[in-house]
Amino acid sequence: MILCVTPNPALDRTLVVPDFRFHGVSRATQVLIVAGGKGLNVARSIIRLGGRALCTGLLGGHTGCHFAQLAEAEGLHGEWTWHAAETRCATIVVDSSGHDASLINEPGPLVSDETWQQFAQSVVTCAAMHHVSAVTFSGSVLAGPTPAMFAALLDACRALGTEVWVDSSGEWLRAAANVPGVNVKVNGEEIAALAGCIVEAPADALDVARNLRTQHRWRRCIITLGQQGVAMAGVNGSGIAQPPTVPSVSSIGSGDVFLGALVHRLSEGASEADALCSAVAAGAANAMSVGGGRFTLEDYRTALARTHLILGV
Repeated sequence: MILCVTPNPALDRTLVVPDFRFHGVSRATQVLIVAGGKGLNVARSIIRLGGRALCTGLLGGHTGCHFAQLAEAEGLHGEWTWHAAETRCATIVVDSSGHDASLINEPGPLVSDETWQQFAQSVVTCAAMHHVSAVTFSGSVLAGPTPAMFAALLDACRALGTEVWVDSSGEWLRAAANVPGVNVKVNGEEIAALAGCIVEAPADALDVARNLRTQHRWRRCIITLGQQGVAMAGVNGSGIAQPPTVPSVSSIGSGDVFLGALVHRLSEGASEADALCSAVAAGAANAMSVGGGRFTLEDYRTALARTHLILGV
C-alpha cells in the first residue's frame, strides 16, 4: 500500500476544446469532472499498474463533498481531514488540435494551525495503521501552515521507517531540503530556485541531482525535463532515461503519473533502473490521453519498449 498525500486537492474540470483561442467564444466537445490534485493522479497511476493506493488530503464544503464522492466512485479510497473552508477547483483546457493543454489553478483555502495538526496526525496514523511502503507528498500546501510544520510532518513519516517522496516547489521544496532521508522528484523549473541555476539538459540535471542529494542527504533526487529526459541520482547509482516520442494530447499530470509508477515499481522490488524506465513510459503514455492517470496499459507497454536508459553517466 502507498499513501498518496495531497495537502491542497482540487476538483478538476477538464474541457476539450478544438482550436481553443483566448479572447473569443469556444465550445467544448468533451467535459471531464474528477477528484483532482497531484496526489490523486499519483494514486491513479499506481492502481492502473496493479498496485494499491490510499489517498488523503484536506477537504471542505460542498466542493469537498463532491470531490470525496467522485474519488470513491472511481475507486480512489480516501481518509480525508474535513474543515470549514471550501475545496478549490481547477480548470484544464485541452486543445484537441494538438496544442497540449492549459491549467488554471484556484488558490487554496486558508487553514488554521489546529486543522493542519489534525491533518498531520491523520497522515501519520494512516501510514502506521496501513503499514504503507511509501508516502508521497504532492503539490502545494494550503495557506496557513508554515514550511517548518510541513518539514515536521515529513520527518514524522520518516520516523516510521517508510519511504517518503516529495514532489513540490518553492518554500515547500526548501522545507523538504531540511529533512534528511527523503526522496525528491521535481522538474527543471522547480529545482532551479533551490539549485541556484537553470537546468535545461539531462546531463546538467544529473550533476545538479547528484550535488543536491549529497548536500541535503536525500535518498534519491530525480529531475524531470519533459521530452528531453529524466535524470536520477539514486541509492545504487545514477542515470538518464530518454522517453519515446509520442503523439501528445495533454501533458497535464504526466509528472504525477511518473512518480506513481516509480514508487509502485520500487515497492515491488524493482531495481532503480527498471523503475525509472517504467516511470518514464507511464508519463509518456499519460500524455497520449485526456485526464491525469487515465493512460492505457497498451500505450504504457509500447512506450516502455521504446524508453532509452543510460546508466552510470
